[in-house]
Amino acid sequence: MRRRKSSGTVEFDLNLAPMVDIMMCLIIFFMLSAKLVQREHAERVDLPVSVTGQPAVKRAGVSRVVVNVVPDPAGGASYVVDEQHMGLGDVATRLEREAARDAEVTCYIRADRGIEYRFVEPILMECSRAKIGKVTFATALRPDAEAAK
Repeated sequence: MRRRKSSGTVEFDLNLAPMVDIMMCLIIFFMLSAKLVQREHAERVDLPVSVTGQPAVKRAGVSRVVVNVVPDPAGGASYVVDEQHMGLGDVATRLEREAARDAEVTCYIRADRGIEYRFVEPILMECSRAKIGKVTFATALRPDAEAAK
């Protein structure tokens, strides 16, 4: 703040540099967050409908791994983690690595409604082997269930 002696008025300087820095950091944060969400939901999955489904509880500082189970053209299933198509062995390795990195990791399974349970069960078994105790199934909320709330 500077004062002029001749006119007796006070002149203020407004420094916008810190505000611009904060805004740039926020823009970068939201761009990265959007990219991470896109990676988890890169595969088109027709989720099963649930009446009693609840939104997943987001816990700060806890990592998660999202396994997409999508139909395979040959009639089987394909596993996709972080935009990478993997075999069951690769998914198991990834789950073990995530569990070793964070003991509180959560596994989100996004299985297509047309997938048979026999293709989802191995993911549950691998989560058990990797000592991942928190497993969540992604579902779509039935439209009339939303209106009832």
